[in-house]
Amino acid sequence: MAILVASMLITPSLGFGISGAVFKEEVSPGQKLVHEITVSSSEDDMPLNMTAEVYGFAMNQGGANIELSPEEDIGSNSARPFLSVVPRSFTLDPGERERLLLTGTVPEDVGSGGRYALVTITTAPEEAGSVMVSTAIQVLVLLTIKDSELFRSGKITDLAVSMNDDNVLVDLVFENTGNVHYKPLVGAALKGDDGEILAYLEPTQIKSSILPTNSRLCRVELVSDGDLLPGNYTLEATVTLEDGTVLDARKTTFQV
Repeated sequence: MAILVASMLITPSLGFGISGAVFKEEVSPGQKLVHEITVSSSEDDMPLNMTAEVYGFAMNQGGANIELSPEEDIGSNSARPFLSVVPRSFTLDPGERERLLLTGTVPEDVGSGGRYALVTITTAPEEAGSVMVSTAIQVLVLLTIKDSELFRSGKITDLAVSMNDDNVLVDLVFENTGNVHYKPLVGAALKGDDGEILAYLEPTQIKSSILPTNSRLCRVELVSDGDLLPGNYTLEATVTLEDGTVLDARKTTFQV
């Protein structure tokens, strides 16, 4: 028996575009916020029924955005509770533009660090075979509380090593334990049983920021100058800030 399941696929839209896709600003307690988002469609598009909603913002270990509902969005770094977007529903005709306003007021007792949210603009589901398909674009909200204490701290929570021929593959999971987003740098060194450095990776900045309380899987590869002979080896990994401040370091041993 064939079971048809209605589902929503959130994918980057080819049918409409957006300006104002990132709202990144230093803000003060009590400040009123206004951010303009413009959604546009091409002349060849069909009329699109659309909705806009403010969600909490998290990222998975791969760096993909995750929408958090009010029930899930319970962290202290959320901007969702003091933001709203209008209109929440509208029809976008071919070749037309719709102006949305994201507004809010920063609480007087907002505290320190960063505050984050996602605005998701979605088309109404349309039938495509056995599923309902919708397209969406996300607007990132990255607010930093001005003149507050910003803590950029973190820890390596997992470190694993595997081999690819004579190259060493490193999987490192790093958690942001601070109160603001940032892009750390990951470096690594491969040492032989006698402590000699056989391969070295200069600290390299990851591609996208890690939000507070979130973790990121960082994968790097070390290329040895020669063949790795059977024996014991040590992999030392270090995560730093741009100024060279060491956030955490960890080592693991393995055999070839």
